[in-house]
Amino acid sequence: MKSKFAAIAIATSLLGLASIGAHAADGTITITGTVTDSTCSINGIASGAQADKAVVLPTVSAGSLATNGATAGTSSPTDLNFSLSGCTGPATKAIASFENGTNVDQTTGNLKNTASTGPATNVQVRLLNSSMQPINLTNNSNNTLASNAATITSGNALLKYFAQYFATGKATSGAVNTSVQYTMQYQ
Repeated sequence: MKSKFAAIAIATSLLGLASIGAHAADGTITITGTVTDSTCSINGIASGAQADKAVVLPTVSAGSLATNGATAGTSSPTDLNFSLSGCTGPATKAIASFENGTNVDQTTGNLKNTASTGPATNVQVRLLNSSMQPINLTNNSNNTLASNAATITSGNALLKYFAQYFATGKATSGAVNTSVQYTMQYQ
């Protein structure tokens, strides 16, 4: 009787394996891309080297950030420009693609205030593209090669970005400090 149950168990297992192999694919994912040899020096720093930037926002009163969604520095946001020079390769357009890292608020797409000593509360930093449209850093909306690219002419380009304060509620006074990584993209 044991051999009868063993035979049934083996047959059942084989049927299960046959059904796994009979499952058809639901679709195909096709992946394409391009690797280019286009590079540029960023702000006079040789291509391939770390090109860090330091931006100092103007001092503003907490009262100018009294309500959710309020911005300070709207009339003249702080410039955050990238000067490209010595560009080589076939690329004719460039953008700075900002990384969705730990400092990015996943709800607003802005940069969180990470000041460790005496931080201002309910204050974030929002980046704007060259047309003064907010960039959502979770997905780089308003900052794509199609929508915000700078044209590379004679090996040079100027990428224009801006930074401003953004209130997530009634702001309190204090320090604001944050950072974001970027990668140059070329087309």
